[in-house]
Amino acid sequence: MFMRNLVQPVSRVPLSEQVAFRIVEMITSGQLVSGEKLPSEAELCQSYQVGRSTVREALRSLSFIGLVKMRAGDGSFVTEGPSAFLDRVLHRGLLNTEREVSELAEARTLIESELAALSSQLATEDDLNRLADLLSAMERYVKSAEGDFLQLDMEFHFTIARASQNNVLSQLLRTIRTLLSDYISRSLQLPDSAATGLKGHRKIFEAIRHRNAQQARTAMRSHLLTFSRGYALLVKASRAAVVEV
Repeated sequence: MFMRNLVQPVSRVPLSEQVAFRIVEMITSGQLVSGEKLPSEAELCQSYQVGRSTVREALRSLSFIGLVKMRAGDGSFVTEGPSAFLDRVLHRGLLNTEREVSELAEARTLIESELAALSSQLATEDDLNRLADLLSAMERYVKSAEGDFLQLDMEFHFTIARASQNNVLSQLLRTIRTLLSDYISRSLQLPDSAATGLKGHRKIFEAIRHRNAQQARTAMRSHLLTFSRGYALLVKASRAAVVEV
């Protein structure tokens, strides 16, 4: 009976994000309630006419933003109080539409990927030491919530910008500082975001430290994409919740 009530199969790419948003709509509309178990992966694959890997990626995205909890061997469940979670993350700020989030993500990716690549070639020992100190401070925060992760995160990215020795690109990043602060601040309310951010920062640092421009560029793009997808999905979920209300 449940399967006949599911929305129509998705047909546009990226499929995983389309599937994720369809599940979000089911949660915000009340078709799925807090604590309820989602259909199995096989049922979701059949309903949306997509492969298992697509469904798993969609579920991972929903798990990342805190709407779904995946339990090994037991399936996936709607987390308790997802609407309250969305309200907390998206209540205020400058980035409240999909377009705004998308444009910022594109700008960050274009600018910061090249800043990371340049820094891998031009960073001084002082720059590397500063980045290492910031990572150590982030580790302390993840372990004991000691410090201000927002400021550490911001300083990490701006240290890389300075290390690139490209004043034009660095200035471009500084012009969107307020947007970055708002974006990172609210992203840090996502479940396990500090730990996830720390992992991404480590990969970027190692690539810069080993003077590998391509790896630095790739690590930065991957790090930014992880958060931009999760954040964009939150915006969609928030809008769907408003429409239903």
